Amino acid sequence: MSKINGLEGNIDRVLHFIHKKPGSHLRQIKKELHISMGTAQYQLARLEKIGKITSTKKGLYKYYFPSGIFQDNEKHILQVLNQETARGILMFIIERKNPTQSDIVNKFGISAPSVNWHV
Repeated sequence: MSKINGLEGNIDRVLHFIHKKPGSHLRQIKKELHISMGTAQYQLARLEKIGKITSTKKGLYKYYFPSGIFQDNEKHILQVLNQETARGILMFIIERKNPTQSDIVNKFGISAPSVNWHV
């Protein structure tokens, strides 16, 4: 396979991945697709430029979504669910109904300010 065909294959793989896992961030895409950081960045920029995907930035992370599918509030929910700690905290809150901040700190071994950041 030529290098150009490989690059075109990567753009399709990245787009398919984003459709399958909306709200993914760069490092997650790179890791799960086993591609280099540069390749992931290049393909994401191409997809965004041609309007196939959109992105939102929160803190240090940029999250990617298929274009025209999700509203802003849905994107926010997907971003949260994509973060392991935040997802765990959310599931814990659902299971325990009304846990205290101390319950969450003890369960996850994180600081109170970290709990506030995730919630």
